[in-house]
Amino acid sequence: MELMNFKEQIEKLITIKGIDAEVFDVTSRLEVFPERIREIAASLEEKQEGMKKSEEDLKRVQLEKNEKEMDMKAKEEKIAKYESELYNIKNNKEYKALQQEIGSVKADVSLLEEATIKCYDKISEAEINRERETRIYGEEKEKNAKEQNIIKEEEKNLSKHLAELKSLREKETEGIAPDILERYQRLLQNKGRAALSLVQGEMCGECNMQLRPQIINEAKLKKDLVFCENCGRMLYAED
Repeated sequence: MELMNFKEQIEKLITIKGIDAEVFDVTSRLEVFPERIREIAASLEEKQEGMKKSEEDLKRVQLEKNEKEMDMKAKEEKIAKYESELYNIKNNKEYKALQQEIGSVKADVSLLEEATIKCYDKISEAEINRERETRIYGEEKEKNAKEQNIIKEEEKNLSKHLAELKSLREKETEGIAPDILERYQRLLQNKGRAALSLVQGEMCGECNMQLRPQIINEAKLKKDLVFCENCGRMLYAED
């Protein structure tokens, strides 16, 4: 393709500048998606951990209750055994000693009964907590799925738009001298969103530094590449 005159090439670069700015913005939006996905996953994992802990807490108090009941049953069996032995004791001293032992074991049983009742209260609280944490996890899981679908759809649309922008940009570069395009590309890589800057009054439109009159006049003439002496961007002026 035949090269355009210098003014036409600058006009092309101005068009490309707008495309590049949009490419930069779309790319920046796409780059945040992985972090958004990680944040959503972390939130769900936190709720899942809360649910698991509530299940573990419930199992723990259920085990505690079972152990106390087993201990209480063993002591009740011991009491029954001691009471049956009372009938066979002839010695008054041994009889009293065994009665004291029975009393001590009964006191233990009484304490275990109270502890078991408290365990039932703990189980009730743990069940309520497990139900709450399970509900919270379920709600978060549903919310998580919806948010991920929204992100994936947005990512799909933005990726499509980015491909269209790049295709359009490729067409717009036709007719621009390779050396001019290469310098523009290097600046774009270094500056990010904009390699070209509009002269606004006496200022560079990108870095807001005052320009020398000669630089401003050269930018208006559009006969050669002109650069901001502060930020290094290519300068152009509107007709």
